[in-house]
Amino acid sequence: MLKMNPDKLSSKHRQALDQLFYDVMEEKVSCVVKKGESVINTFDVDVRENETRFIVEAELPGFSIENITIEYENSFLSIIAQKHEVNEVDDYDFIRRERRYGAFRRNFLVERVDKENIRATLKNGVLKVELPKISHTMF
Repeated sequence: MLKMNPDKLSSKHRQALDQLFYDVMEEKVSCVVKKGESVINTFDVDVRENETRFIVEAELPGFSIENITIEYENSFLSIIAQKHEVNEVDDYDFIRRERRYGAFRRNFLVERVDKENIRATLKNGVLKVELPKISHTMF
């Protein structure tokens, strides 16, 4: 068994462990489906950082910017996208149905962010969220 001392973890290691725990819990929650309830879907992302900012790029093909909500609170970035099912009236029955509709959500622990200057763009189905880091100046 591996023993870890949480006090000796670097902030990057702590963030990685926090994210791993959060991802596991999110996946378990999103897989629980009760009759009559909808599934919370997820989407693929890349998260990068440099000295001045974090960049989150999310694959959201088929979404318009009006159907995407970005929230940042208590060091967590949440991206929520809604896709509504289009009910076509025709004489065909589904043989296979793979396209998903409803709420799509991802959450990320991203600390030291300048909340007032978060920017987002949607281009070619990729949402790019730029989160500037809070600068620490010394006098």
